[in-house]
Amino acid sequence: MSNPSGASDSASNQEPTEAGDDRQIGAALEFLTELASSTLESGYATEASMLMVRSCAAAWGLDDVSVSGLGRVVIVQCVDSEGRALSRLSEASSLDAYDCDRMRRVKDVARKAVLENLTPAEACDLLKRADAGPQPFPWWSVQAGGVLLAFCICLQIGGSALAAGLAAGTQLVVNLSGRAFGMHNVPKFVAVAVQASMAGALGGTFHLLGWLSVAQAATVIATAWVLIAPLPQLMSTAIDVVSSDSLTALARALGAALIIGGITLGGLLTLALAWRFDLGIAGDAVLPVLPVWLGICFAILGAIGNALFNVGGRNLLLPAAVAGLVTASVNQSLIHIGHVPSAWAGPLAAIVLGMLAAASADRLRLPVSALALVGITGALLPGLIVCQGLILSVYKVSGIGYFVQAAAVCVGLGLGASFGVYLWSVLARRPWAASTD
Repeated sequence: MSNPSGASDSASNQEPTEAGDDRQIGAALEFLTELASSTLESGYATEASMLMVRSCAAAWGLDDVSVSGLGRVVIVQCVDSEGRALSRLSEASSLDAYDCDRMRRVKDVARKAVLENLTPAEACDLLKRADAGPQPFPWWSVQAGGVLLAFCICLQIGGSALAAGLAAGTQLVVNLSGRAFGMHNVPKFVAVAVQASMAGALGGTFHLLGWLSVAQAATVIATAWVLIAPLPQLMSTAIDVVSSDSLTALARALGAALIIGGITLGGLLTLALAWRFDLGIAGDAVLPVLPVWLGICFAILGAIGNALFNVGGRNLLLPAAVAGLVTASVNQSLIHIGHVPSAWAGPLAAIVLGMLAAASADRLRLPVSALALVGITGALLPGLIVCQGLILSVYKVSGIGYFVQAAAVCVGLGLGASFGVYLWSVLARRPWAASTD
């Protein structure tokens, strides 16, 4: 005679299992949404963020998971054991931040979740610790990196040693004021306009004190302005456009437009102030040109400074130096050997940099965009073009063509780097490319 309670025992044993599965799915969704928002907040482009989330989901057997991004909002959906649709939603606090070491830490968590068979709860705990830090260097290292970067850029665009030193000090003041504005939630447009005006006022003051000529003061101001420019956002926007993520690309583009608008307003205020003073007769402002080898050396130092400025850890410093070396060498070769105009040489060099970054990122366990950014900022920023436009403008000669060209170069740098990443992804799918790993 069979035990009548057998069926009920089987059912009672099955219910906790299904409930446990549902809890696991819920925990997995919780981790996946937190991972998506952390990657976006730290500076990843949307495509890289979504790929990381899908890889972790596949490692837990959630092959039917759906991940979608709507600007700063991320939605993760899947179906449970009873066919019910479950979803979680999270929102990134910002798409404007760029923290290289946090990017690395978050990527390491995703990698461990895939390779070390972590449970969702363990992955959540690890992600919380990764988001919390610790920082790779003391707080002042970020400011030191910005100072070094400004010093190198000013020298590259023709500034004297004194102008470079003053540009470094100006960058410190501008960056500290930006941090203060962020702490008090000042609107981005207003904050950037004040920062750009502050840089212009300091550069003008250095000229009025007799320390710098008009042209040398322009190198100081141009250095500060190109470092305020939203190059990380433009690069991420270009990657989102290439990956057909139009909504997030639009959100990033609007954020970049606010920053560009703030710089424009600050520039107009600077010119309005400059026109109140007698700056003498406009002359042929000749800026000194560094030897090629010295320009490459300062590009390497600038890339290292940018790695520190964007909170890069020790493991980013040497790759940053290599990225600066390769990018500057390609750029200078195109200009001096290939006779390519500098406005075109920069984006072409960015394509090479994007391919290099994509090829080495996994081996170095570093984000692709972090490697690309340090190389671009160290060697390719259009500071000289901005400086030329500014020198013309202070003498009431239209320099708008130079400013438009500088904006176009910044967009071209972002597009070039993202296109380089795309090219490498295409080449890496080839059988002969895969066999070389």
